[in-house]
Amino acid sequence: MRLLISCIPFDGGRSGISVYTREVVRELAAQGHSLTLLVEPATPAEAPATPGLLRAPRWTRRPALSMLWHLLCLPFWLRRHRRDFDGFVICAANRRVCAWYPIPTTATIHDLANFHVPGKYSRSRMLYLARVLPFFAKRAHHLVAISESTKSDMVRFWRVPPSRVTVLYDGISPPGREDQAAPSGREDPAVPSGSEGQAAPGQRGPGAAEAPATRRGAHRAALRYISRIEHPGKNHVRLIEAYGRLPPALAAAHPLVLVGSDWKDAAAVHAAAAASPHAALIRFTGFADGEALETLWRQTGFYVFPSLFEGFGLSLAEAMARGIPCACSENGSLGEIGAGVAITFDPADTASLAAALTRLLSEPAEVRAARAARGRARAAQCSWPAH
Repeated sequence: MRLLISCIPFDGGRSGISVYTREVVRELAAQGHSLTLLVEPATPAEAPATPGLLRAPRWTRRPALSMLWHLLCLPFWLRRHRRDFDGFVICAANRRVCAWYPIPTTATIHDLANFHVPGKYSRSRMLYLARVLPFFAKRAHHLVAISESTKSDMVRFWRVPPSRVTVLYDGISPPGREDQAAPSGREDPAVPSGSEGQAAPGQRGPGAAEAPATRRGAHRAALRYISRIEHPGKNHVRLIEAYGRLPPALAAAHPLVLVGSDWKDAAAVHAAAAASPHAALIRFTGFADGEALETLWRQTGFYVFPSLFEGFGLSLAEAMARGIPCACSENGSLGEIGAGVAITFDPADTASLAAALTRLLSEPAEVRAARAARGRARAAQCSWPAH
């Protein structure tokens, strides 16, 4: 088939949506489909035109303008070019939609976190996500949810008939595959980076500045959390507070390593870490991918995912696939993916989180081995080709 795929936004290649977009493009290309990728405007360092890529106008660099262009302008372009494509795929329809769809369209919804995490976005963006986007997203010919939790939210909050939503779990990328992406869009049909995934001015972004912390965190018993450093949604502050309640000897044996770029209100997370009684044991690595991320995985003894809400939680499935014992939030898709495998806890209750960490880090070896085996079996259900 001749498919147009909306890869906007790509978050600079540093989010779960980035991974999703990259892998969907790869799998559809592997199946032999002819792909044209709709991508974000070129940066000054990028070529103005690349075969197989259709770039949004330069004036759409700002997220609000990008949303408006995708909503109101793109449908007219699709109508003019409807004979050039057999279908349209929107990879992040919880972020970008069209007012109408001149060609058959499949739209993937990752999460409806705005209904669960107050203050996650600005008031104007929350209004867009709660009122404007659902009205137009439901006009797509078919909707995909990446978990039963997300489908349930679509039925509840968007009033979507269940029959219109197909649940397709995210897959798990082979180890080391992340570094094969071509974020510039010049080597294969991958997606160029954009502005939404960059660290905010004045915050510490990814890069070499955090490399020493990565080396100090080289500890096979480390407790790790891979997520952008965002407050309050990703719940780093409660995790740090719960870690601070661990007995000193237990914490010393299991350093807490936080992997990810600084995003919205990351300063609150860094302040909480500095104030922790175990501050010397908390490390920030910054963003990591490719071999650097694989090295961090190899040094991970335990994994914790305390997010207040997720549409799927890719890193939880990736940790399970590697046989790493996990603890995770009991709500939303994390509770769904982790049920019967991970130790679950109430992410809004610091005491519950601390108790789960204590149990995770103190389990007998045979219990830990059984948990790891169940995790591998659960992760085997997550496949990009199947998706």
